[in-house]
Amino acid sequence: MKNTQGNWSIIAGSVLFLCSLFALNWQPDRSKFIFITLFYTFAFVAYIFLIRRSNRVSFKNLAIIALLGQLVSMIYEPNLSIDYYRFIWDGEITLDGINPFDYKPDDLLKQYSSSAYMQEVYSGLGAQSSGNYSCYPTINQFYFLLSTFFTNSVASSAFVMKLSILITEIVGAIYLHKLLLHFKIHENRMWMLYLNPLWIIECTGNVHFEGVMVSFIFVSFYFIFTNRILLGGVLFALAIQVKLIPLLLLPFFFRYLGLWKSSLFYSLSVGLAVLLGFVYLDGGNIDHFRQSLLLYFKVFEFNSFILYNYIQYGRLTRDYSPIFKFGPQLSRLALFFIMVLSLWGDLPTWKIVLRRMMFGFFIYLLLSGTLHPWYVIPMLAISIFTNYSFPMVWSYLIFFSYFFYQVGNGSSFEVRFMVTIEYVILLTFVFIEIYRKGSLLKYFRMNHYLQPSAVS
Repeated sequence: MKNTQGNWSIIAGSVLFLCSLFALNWQPDRSKFIFITLFYTFAFVAYIFLIRRSNRVSFKNLAIIALLGQLVSMIYEPNLSIDYYRFIWDGEITLDGINPFDYKPDDLLKQYSSSAYMQEVYSGLGAQSSGNYSCYPTINQFYFLLSTFFTNSVASSAFVMKLSILITEIVGAIYLHKLLLHFKIHENRMWMLYLNPLWIIECTGNVHFEGVMVSFIFVSFYFIFTNRILLGGVLFALAIQVKLIPLLLLPFFFRYLGLWKSSLFYSLSVGLAVLLGFVYLDGGNIDHFRQSLLLYFKVFEFNSFILYNYIQYGRLTRDYSPIFKFGPQLSRLALFFIMVLSLWGDLPTWKIVLRRMMFGFFIYLLLSGTLHPWYVIPMLAISIFTNYSFPMVWSYLIFFSYFFYQVGNGSSFEVRFMVTIEYVILLTFVFIEIYRKGSLLKYFRMNHYLQPSAVS
């Protein structure tokens, strides 16, 4: 009788999970904060329920639930982000022989004035995107090109993009599974990521490429930690050329691999990443790429806590907005802490290396000026190998940043109050877990999935 009740509860949890994901992908207006928050909460509660009971469900059935969640997120065009219009734009102009780093979309508007399709894509870009050069590296551009190669339809291109992301994520999941077995960590640990609503909604649903980047990182990690440095370096270079954020992980390999192996790894991964960069970049447009990147440090501010309050302090002592100065300052501070974290302490084991990588991402995010929900996905992915749960908690809290789209003013009292609540809860979890060495995982019933040798 108990088994029957348990089976029905798992079925009910799975149905709630999938229906909530469907509702989130179906809702066409990201300004409907209450609707979005309600169904994201339902999805997250179902997610916690499923991972708490994952030892009662077969690995195959959990994989089916995760895959169904991905398929549900492929039905509609992205509705919580407009970034995919820029991805399609870059892919289409590349097909026309135009380098996306040479021109802003605004510069090409007249050239495409006779194309209703390109006018539709342009109208979806938004002012920030249409007025700036592309900032997406070569492998990312390859996905854009692939998604636009077969069709001249926004909906079809978005679907191809989602499909290519999903296929890459499946490859990443296969190698993550191999890596968990290599480390003697319970295989069900991977569902902390692959059933997480943030992962499914933002990567497949909203076609953000953190899922692709993380997948390349998992494959790279598998080869690195099984002592196949050359293959690991190649895959790590591909991860860098999806998103530049893996560069933050490079310092952590130095002491773990030793001088000779780390030199080989750095030469291959960085060298190949640079070579791939020159597929699009040259002396005439590399400054365009740099300008676009600097926007995230000197101009943009979204869902930040430390930078926003630092700016308010600066305005008390200056008669202008100091974001262009304070943003880079905090970025340099984050880099300093990451370097200290990577070089500090005894010679690291794989457990220590991965734990420090997770905290390195956390430091970087905490000091960032722009923090969209999908930005925390790399930290969440690395946390699989640790006994800390605060990245999972943040993957829920950060979705409240969508409140901005209802209010439309990032400096309003309501938005700043919501952001403050997010960070107060998060930092409380962080401090408690650091003090107790991750013991809050027991409340999610996930700590038993780590073998004793992996918990320290």
